[in-house]
Amino acid sequence: MAIVFGKEGDNFYEAFYEPDPVKRKAALNDWVKDTTPVIQDAVAEELETFVEFVTQNRWTEEGWKLGESKLRRIQPQYHLVMDIKLRLLTGRYKGELPASAFKKQGKPQNRQSNIADEDDDYDEGGRAPNDDRSDSMNPNNDAYQASMDNRSDQMNPNNPAYGSSRRR
Repeated sequence: MAIVFGKEGDNFYEAFYEPDPVKRKAALNDWVKDTTPVIQDAVAEELETFVEFVTQNRWTEEGWKLGESKLRRIQPQYHLVMDIKLRLLTGRYKGELPASAFKKQGKPQNRQSNIADEDDDYDEGGRAPNDDRSDSMNPNNDAYQASMDNRSDQMNPNNPAYGSSRRR
């Protein structure tokens, strides 16, 4: 589960919006120095959560063998990755919401927004079905891993999801 760094995210924007380039560079360097310890603490927590997830139900000999088999099968394609990026907040997250999330955002005022507003087939503030599909098809997105795990579960005759996916 991704962690939201609310205050740190707001501080990034504040540093980035500094109009003077020299002051902006200094502000961004200060932001990196101030944010690094917070990120380091979160990395330790994320690694612990990762280990718990991978070892879940793997403490018996049989569970370990199944886990080992699965990890050996996916090892060439799956790599340990840490993303730090700006992301639209949809779904569940750990951490704090940034103060900016509570500000009412107006719609962009341009010619394209008027056209897009007229033909939306999803609720205001919602996501289009293609957005969800593109998330689950993108290997860099958490939804992709969830989709692959779900498929693996449904294709595994030893998993309860196998029977339920075949209406048994």
